[in-house]
Amino acid sequence: MKKILLTSLAITILLFSCEKKEETNDTTETITMGNNHMYDVYYSFQTGTVASYNRTDWDIAFSVPLQSATILINEGAGVLLYSYGDTTTWNSVDTSGLSSWTPVYNDKSDWMNGAFNRFSEGIFNYGWGTYDHQNTYAVWGDSIYVIKLTNSEFKKLFIRKRDGYTDTYYMRWADIDGSNQVDASFSPAMYSDLKHFIQYSIVNQEVVEAQPEKDTWDLLFTKYIVKIPAGPDMYIDYPVVGVLMSPGLEGLQVNGISPEDALYTDSGEDFNDNADIIGWNWKISDPVTHEVSLADSLSYFVKVSENEIYRIYFTDYNSQADGTISFKTKKVD
Repeated sequence: MKKILLTSLAITILLFSCEKKEETNDTTETITMGNNHMYDVYYSFQTGTVASYNRTDWDIAFSVPLQSATILINEGAGVLLYSYGDTTTWNSVDTSGLSSWTPVYNDKSDWMNGAFNRFSEGIFNYGWGTYDHQNTYAVWGDSIYVIKLTNSEFKKLFIRKRDGYTDTYYMRWADIDGSNQVDASFSPAMYSDLKHFIQYSIVNQEVVEAQPEKDTWDLLFTKYIVKIPAGPDMYIDYPVVGVLMSPGLEGLQVNGISPEDALYTDSGEDFNDNADIIGWNWKISDPVTHEVSLADSLSYFVKVSENEIYRIYFTDYNSQADGTISFKTKKVD
């Protein structure tokens, strides 16, 4: 009987040791973005890949919460946005000098500062419109835009209103000369408490669900535009593959320490909510050969909640064919 008890105890200890060892190991993950990185991939530290969506299916995205008025563009799919003027310019839009215009993009650090919001002024102005907080409780559009869509067509666009009572967006677009005008509306109310954003295809005139439920994902592997140096005091808009944290999460970066040994306390910085804390520069492109390599001694930590922090670092990047990205994750707190 004594030998049996000892054997059982030894097995228990062995199993416990194996479990503990497995918990301390990094988990190796690989996501696939497809040819030319055509898919947006949403990832959860707990469950892995949550969903993938074809990026070319939508043109703009609207924030779902009623107390918000953020509008993003799908810059990773080639959408460009130009601010043209106030509503009096709708019938006189002229794009003859468009090649010299400066497009506006989403703020990658702040999800709530979309391309349409970049010229906001004051607490009641959202860039594309102004909130009437005393009478109608609606955001009334006051700006005209020129937009290049995912199919490369140019349209003039007017976000007319977000109605506060019915939670409905109203918008109008047309060819530059005014032909083929479309008036459309939709309500994001049905997605309340489910999603951060709901996407819309101007090309196909339809709502597109291209984001999973907000509580199911932590990171978005996507494509977006950054400005890179092109000479003295010169910058160009350049498409990159990068990683954005879900709204509400916090992260930090640790440099100069082997990722396997890095701790978030090594950063010397506090966690912050910049969505692009991971971003795109975990990889380096040789300016001559254009070969891509991974940055050395670089890791990131993402705080999902006060009691849930994950370390992530990248181990492989294949920009050709299937667009795979490999990385390791570990729950550290």
